[in-house]
Parts: sequence; C-alpha cells; structure tokens
Amino acid sequence: MSDTKYTAPHMMLHWLIAVLVAIQIAFAGGMEAAFDAKFEGIEIGLGWSSGAIFHAILGASIGILMVWRLGLRLTTQIPPPPEAPRLIQTVSRMTHWLFYGLLIAMPFAGAAAWFIPSQIVGTAHAIASKLLIALIILHIAGAAYHQFIAGDRSVLRRMLAR
Repeated sequence: MSDTKYTAPHMMLHWLIAVLVAIQIAFAGGMEAAFDAKFEGIEIGLGWSSGAIFHAILGASIGILMVWRLGLRLTTQIPPPPEAPRLIQTVSRMTHWLFYGLLIAMPFAGAAAWFIPSQIVGTAHAIASKLLIALIILHIAGAAYHQFIAGDRSVLRRMLAR
C-alpha cells in the first residue's frame, strides 16, 4: 500500500457506501410515511410501494458494508492523517468514528423501530439521520478545507483511484 493512498477495497467501500447513503437520504420519505402509517394503524405491509422494503434493504446493506469497512480499517494500514492543527485532527478522527458507529447502529435501530414497533427508537433513528447529515457536511467541509484552504491537494487524491 502507498503511504498516501487508501487501498482499492477501502476506496470502493467508501464510494459505494457514500452513494447508498445518498440514495437512502433522498428516498427516506417513503419509509417515514410507512412508519407513520403503521403507527396510525393503517396496514401497509412491507411492500415496495410503501418504500419501506427499499429503505430496509438499503439500510441493511449499508450496515453490512460498514462492518466490512470497519474490519478492513482495523486490520489494514491506512495513510497517516494530513498535517493539520490538533483540533482539526481530533474533529476528523471523531467524525470518522461517528460515521462507523452511526452507519452500523442505524440499521439495527431502524429494524427495532419497525418490528417492535417503537416510536422512541424510531425517533432516535430519525435524530441519528440528522446527525449523519451533519457529519456528511462536516466531512465534505474538511476535504474542501484541505483542498482549497490548507493547500493539501493530496487529501482528495487519497480516496480516488488515480
């Protein structure tokens, strides 16, 4: 492995999960409507038309891929963090570990909210989704900081195939 690049599996999982999370966010409304209908006593089932099954399959897929990515992260070398002030490095580390935690826990919380059913767990899942969006924005802002403000053009290249 290069000191400055992630391995191909790291990159593939990063971008695949990013795309799946973007799709999940874009189509979350279908699951929210299905969840609300369930709590109003409207029988909707897990049909494709409700969006619930799509959301559940995508969420489970993200969770499985994140467990794989965590295993890879813990068992292979990764490039060292770029030079940055200590606060920025701390925020970066926290952001990445929160990504792992949220994207592994959220499918379990979503399943529990649906199958128990639990309004409290559903609310926790919804709050976690807002936190996830904030982390995504912070992650993109961090990459932009390194690229455009700190002038460290290698940060984005670390996660790109070429």
